[in-house]
Amino acid sequence: MKLNKKLYSLAFLAGLTLFTACTDDENGNNGNEGGEETTVLQGSITEDVTLESGKTYELTGAYTVEEGATLNIEPGVRIVAQYDDVVDYILIKQGAKINAVGTQSAPIVMTSEQEEPGAWGGIHICGRAHTNAEGGQGSSEIGGAAYGGNDDSDNSGTLQYVRVEYTGYAFDEEHEANGISFYGVGNGTTVDHCQAYKGSDDGFEFFGGAVNISNMVVTDCSDDSFDWTEGWNGTATNLIAVQESEDVLGYACDCLIEADNNENNFDATPISSPTISNALFIGNGADGKGVHLRRGTQVKMENVQIYGKSDALYVESEQTENFLLNGPSTMTNVKISGALMTGEEAEGGEGIYTNEEFLADGNLTNQSNPYADYDAIAAEFSWVSGWTHTWGASSEEAENIIPDGTELRASLTENATLGAGNTYYLTGAYTVEEGATLNIQEGVTIIAKYDDTVDYILIKQGAKINAIGTAENPIVMTSEQEEAGAWGGIHICGRAHTNAEGGIGSSEIGDATYGGNDDADNSGTLQYIRLEYTGYAFDEEHEANGISFYGVGNGTTVDHCVAYKGSDDGFEFFGGSVNISNMVVISCSDDSFDWTEGWNGTATDLVAYQESEDVLGYPCDCLIEADNNENNFVATPVSQPTLSNLILVGSGADGRGVHLRRGTYVKMDNAQICGKGMPLAVESNETENALLVGTDAYITNTTISANVNSGANVYTNEAFLADEGNKVDTNLTFADFDAVKAACDWLTGAWIGE
Repeated sequence: MKLNKKLYSLAFLAGLTLFTACTDDENGNNGNEGGEETTVLQGSITEDVTLESGKTYELTGAYTVEEGATLNIEPGVRIVAQYDDVVDYILIKQGAKINAVGTQSAPIVMTSEQEEPGAWGGIHICGRAHTNAEGGQGSSEIGGAAYGGNDDSDNSGTLQYVRVEYTGYAFDEEHEANGISFYGVGNGTTVDHCQAYKGSDDGFEFFGGAVNISNMVVTDCSDDSFDWTEGWNGTATNLIAVQESEDVLGYACDCLIEADNNENNFDATPISSPTISNALFIGNGADGKGVHLRRGTQVKMENVQIYGKSDALYVESEQTENFLLNGPSTMTNVKISGALMTGEEAEGGEGIYTNEEFLADGNLTNQSNPYADYDAIAAEFSWVSGWTHTWGASSEEAENIIPDGTELRASLTENATLGAGNTYYLTGAYTVEEGATLNIQEGVTIIAKYDDTVDYILIKQGAKINAIGTAENPIVMTSEQEEAGAWGGIHICGRAHTNAEGGIGSSEIGDATYGGNDDADNSGTLQYIRLEYTGYAFDEEHEANGISFYGVGNGTTVDHCVAYKGSDDGFEFFGGSVNISNMVVISCSDDSFDWTEGWNGTATDLVAYQESEDVLGYPCDCLIEADNNENNFVATPVSQPTLSNLILVGSGADGRGVHLRRGTYVKMDNAQICGKGMPLAVESNETENALLVGTDAYITNTTISANVNSGANVYTNEAFLADEGNKVDTNLTFADFDAVKAACDWLTGAWIGE
């Protein structure tokens, strides 16, 4: 291992007087716009401290959270260990907590100025759960802090969407620092979606305790990816460990799992006995052990793949092998490359649980690794997307974070990220080309400039947008000119179906191709986004909606989006199969929701609310306008969405509320529609006959404020009332948007707006 300049001994570090909890580095600058000073983390904290969303902090020396204090770390925080003569690590003592809660789009990243394995000392968490160390108590290898006890429900906080990079500093031959070390940590602690990247010791190690983990990734750590000892008995679900070859990395990697009960007493109790399920372990092709079970450990392992080591599964010690043969240890649906090694073939083995016994339990040997690269892994294990990064790139390169204040324009041909809390300016067309992904982290604001250029965002086929805000830190896309029609919104083109002639179309804005036959196509994720003042009119035939979905597939995730005061539709669907939920349209002057060309997704929890023309200065059209195909009412596949849980409130003017026409089908349940002279208007024989028959289309449990208006006189008001749960209530009204919010418990948070 290549060591850095940090040469202080462990003994000296343990004796340091820690005097500063959190200070402003008067000489430091984090490179942010405006020259913000960087906060330095060092010393001990004895009361709660919060590291604020989107900010960068420098770590120098030991940063210790004392009993009774909590270190809160918000999404998008970066902690950078300084490259100097002090060893950097974070220590959470018994009775203290760390609440490091990132998000998929804004993970918390802990890294180093020196982007090399072994650059800093990682995180060390000490709890009051059990350990089978002698006397039931232990001291952490780094920091000498006490751990252990009898409170297996102890709570040391929360770690979610956290990435630790370049850990593993070697204090001496016996004391190297893992990515995260869990010392007697209890199952009251929440740990999921964490990645250890290129450390020189283990990724995650467990010294006793009962903590449960899930959705954990270890990439290219030179010692063991996962390691347990001293009686750890938690659950571990959705694990991935991958190792590149030594030729690429410049260093070798040891085990994918190294598992002990207690190295000094194989029979120590409580016995290590974790449950591992849904795991993929890929070694670096070198000689060595993959999953190494030894020294009396138990394990329950189900749905696990182990590849890429000469001894993919290696068991030893009489106790461990007997547990596998007779219980309580189990192996179910485990696939390995090569054969299980034990007995005379494995040093220290007893020949008790053999390859034949492994096969007899229904497991498979001599399996080939089906994953060519990390992209292939991510394609199957989609939960890794958006917050982990793959091998071969630095943290900044991997995320490619665009600086705060940047103007967004032209084409994006490789992945890029708009960083949490930053503000960006949109000028002209910002196009994401095939193969590229635009990541937008929570709290981002995008402001369309008020100039002579039409501003819009276009996601082409084969490209993605992962715009993931939160309820309290939404992504806001707005305009310098706060008027309806100020800019051109978002346009997403996918490869799902459209019933446009020939099955292929071109987007109204940007002239991009959409359509195909892949209804599972994935154009990314849109969550907690507020779009304001969209609807720019290119000409009479081409106005821009809040978000236009062109042939977007159901692999795309869309929920918790607001379209506010646009001059065209809020959300429009041109074919496709995308599903949506928790969507809000407020005072858009054309239709709130609009579909055509065969859209057949689901839509759950929809709200449309229109203020009066007197207030807005402009009228609003339909709450829903729905077609199959304006040129061919019987085009297939037919528009046939399934809608449930709707509150649709019109502006009080004459006009239609829900307008079903041109051959569309719909399945609608649990809707309230009011505020229009014709709250439910249906027309065309195809649409009305489908509603009358009630198989391919129906309306149930729906209340409207006036009688149905039937253009073909087929699906009449009488037919509507004859269907389950429908009624006309002329008193149905909502006094204002607050009344709507009171009826929908999901309409809370900053994402809704004022």
